[in-house]
Amino acid sequence: MLDFQFLCSYYVLMGKGKWTRWGRGNCEGYGLEIGNALRASVFRNSDGFWETSINAVDHGKFENIEDAKTRIEEAIRDDVSLILEDWELWNNAKMRAA
Repeated sequence: MLDFQFLCSYYVLMGKGKWTRWGRGNCEGYGLEIGNALRASVFRNSDGFWETSINAVDHGKFENIEDAKTRIEEAIRDDVSLILEDWELWNNAKMRAA
């Protein structure tokens, strides 16, 4: 079985795995990249709400930055979990075929 925490920590470090701020004033946003696989964006739109996306797929609008970032982090955690499950299935199938 894969050690989920180890792999997440390893890949997060490889992808720099931290929020970066861009823009200034009312034009404010944050990005989070996990390796080359996941690219998240949170930015304030013209009506003051925070829009969120991962790999250009909408993940909703939020009234504050904390809720927006939390939603993205939860979605990334779920996505990585599914990726690791599929990766393990694929590797096991490759080993059985060899």
